[in-house]
Amino acid sequence: PRSAPGGPWHERVARWEGGPIRKVVRRARGARFEATAALDGVDVRHRGAHVRAFVPGPIDRVPPELARLQVGGTELPDVGEPAPPVPGGLVVVLTPLAELTTGKAAAQCGHAAHLAWRTLVDELDRWRGTGFATCVTLTDADGWRAVGRRARIRVADGGFTEVAPGTVTAVADVVR
Repeated sequence: PRSAPGGPWHERVARWEGGPIRKVVRRARGARFEATAALDGVDVRHRGAHVRAFVPGPIDRVPPELARLQVGGTELPDVGEPAPPVPGGLVVVLTPLAELTTGKAAAQCGHAAHLAWRTLVDELDRWRGTGFATCVTLTDADGWRAVGRRARIRVADGGFTEVAPGTVTAVADVVR
């Protein structure tokens, strides 16, 4: 409701969705992370992780609480095993054809989930019923081609950071 027409975030979200979508992943701990709690956004805790997603704004006017956070250092030593897909949940598959840092991969997964939330309206209630369960998986080149042919969500990168413009970095769909 906060981003719906008439909601307090609507104008900022609509402006962001109306142009090339830029995403930045940053990390923080302690006081710097706590300082971001005052900013508009969504706070999620799940299985030991604590994540905040902030209402979008112009890239040249990042709030100081976010500007102080680290952009690098988000690499994971071991990606572990993906959670199993949940019927009605979203599966995001990352490309094996481009090397993505952990931060870039996280941003692309978030973008895929956002696009799914905005475009898969027929399945939205079913996905909501799973608590917005989302599974992120990796595949080889053959698997990527196969899943890419049937996935309804495609994230084509703008080319501002790590990959060439137009590179499809993630695909997603709801588990039937």
